[in-house]
Amino acid sequence: MESSTVAARPVRHDPMTMRIARVSLLVASLGGILVIFDPRGLAVAGLVIAVVGTLVSSRAGMGHRWYRQMVAGAVLLVLSRLIAESAQTLGGWLAVIGVLLILIAACLGYPLASDTED
Repeated sequence: MESSTVAARPVRHDPMTMRIARVSLLVASLGGILVIFDPRGLAVAGLVIAVVGTLVSSRAGMGHRWYRQMVAGAVLLVLSRLIAESAQTLGGWLAVIGVLLILIAACLGYPLASDTED
């Protein structure tokens, strides 16, 4: 019978995945903060940073509720930027809601030291 090689540990408990998840969650949160406060016109860069941080954290978060919440926040950020061209108030509120979703998801999904123990 043929056997396949399977990782000994689940992806969630892999130390490198945990480090990548920590960094990407912090990067996504930083991007959201840049979108809201817009220091020196860095809102678009913050939008890109938030979306990239969300995508990179997918390996640790796929299938978890906090990751779905983070994806919803990133989608709201992109939509808010598109809507803000015509309706600034609605676009601003969508951006605030999107950043809140990202920040809450980052708090819920941030891997702790106890997550790496078997």
